Amino acid sequence: MSKITFGEIRRRNQRTSFFLFLILFILMLLSLIQNPWYKAPLEWYFISVLGVIGAFILPAKFGRHYCGQYCPTSFIADGINPVNKAGSILKSRHLRKVFVALFAAIFIITFSPWNMALPASMTQTYWASVFTKFWILWIICPFIIAFPLILILAFWKGGRTWCNYICPWGAIGVALGSPQLLVTAKCTSCKACTKVCPQPEVLVGAIGHQGGQIDKNCLTCLKCVDVCPVQAIEWIK
Repeated sequence: MSKITFGEIRRRNQRTSFFLFLILFILMLLSLIQNPWYKAPLEWYFISVLGVIGAFILPAKFGRHYCGQYCPTSFIADGINPVNKAGSILKSRHLRKVFVALFAAIFIITFSPWNMALPASMTQTYWASVFTKFWILWIICPFIIAFPLILILAFWKGGRTWCNYICPWGAIGVALGSPQLLVTAKCTSCKACTKVCPQPEVLVGAIGHQGGQIDKNCLTCLKCVDVCPVQAIEWIK
């Protein structure tokens, strides 16, 4: 029986989260179409709770593990050219700061207390009622802003370019999280890990006979663990 790799587990996790996200998107969209004169019902606000947990609490504990293993966008990005061709502008991460600010603004506006489940006026037109629902931004932005950029950057600069250098949730994970992986002294400097890593610069300073912690911007996709011939990469205890 062949051994199950971390790559297979990762793809399963990504596929599951992608389809769950897609189902949620369809349900919210149908809710809007069927009854445009009302704000999102209170039960939809579990999304904001999940957003806080996913964006702040989990990264503080597990770093960017969500990015590498569960993010629904990574289901698409991982299937595109894995070679990292990002230049100095993207690696400077100035764009990431812009998207962090955009993410924060959308989150605050979307889930502001005065917007929670308040009915729109029945005298409004259908589309006027639709556009007064700020929570729709939470649906529109991933599909209108994020996905097109993910695809463009993936084909242009490599599959995980968005995740590595722009994604605001990734930036929060880097800011709050800590390094998750360690290269031990068993490392032989064969650099097999750098050939499969979607962001090989996180390995600089860690690979070698002395070993060391992998930079906390690592996605923890665990491709490096799968290919290491001497099993020199471990979780930090």
